[in-house]
Amino acid sequence: MKYIRPSLERRFSPRVRVEMFLTQYVRDLAFRALATNLSPTGLLIQKLVEPSIPLSRVVSVEFEIPGTGEIVWARAEPRFDALGEDFQTSGLTFTGMANKHERLLHEFVLNKKFSGRFRPGVRGRI
Repeated sequence: MKYIRPSLERRFSPRVRVEMFLTQYVRDLAFRALATNLSPTGLLIQKLVEPSIPLSRVVSVEFEIPGTGEIVWARAEPRFDALGEDFQTSGLTFTGMANKHERLLHEFVLNKKFSGRFRPGVRGRI
């Protein structure tokens, strides 16, 4: 495993590990994916390698913020894609989402990062 020094870290937002299924839409085609990492500004997903996945500069994602029952629709841009034998890993940056969902997502990440669990309506320490 490669060690990355904190000074080389390019992310400015806190992120947390998650295991949640979501739907990614690429040019109106739906694909199931697993999010493994979530931040207020983006997420890391894995999906099965499929030859029919078209390339696109903008995708949409639909997911539930864990513990809230809120379904988020967001627009995102792929920042990187890595192909393995079975899975494609993609880093997505959010480029558009409802303000309410931005606040809920930020609250979720802070609470989970600092307390290890999420309680809706309870803010994490900064």
